[in-house]
Amino acid sequence: MAFKHNDSCLVKVADDEPIFVLRAQDLLAPAIVEFWCVAARAQGCPERRIEEARSTAEQMRSWAREHGGGKFPD
Repeated sequence: MAFKHNDSCLVKVADDEPIFVLRAQDLLAPAIVEFWCVAARAQGCPERRIEEARSTAEQMRSWAREHGGGKFPD
């Protein structure tokens, strides 16, 4: 799972590369990550990456529960 200061993926982002960040406080984030898993599997993404993403979706749900639910993005 990635956190704000330990995500090696973010280090690889080009300065002019658009990105889209999902936060655990976003009510839609876990479902979006799970949809990504379905699409990734259909495209032949390595299973290890898919399982990491599924784990992140579950951790997002847990975080939201522990922090009072969640909300729609600002």
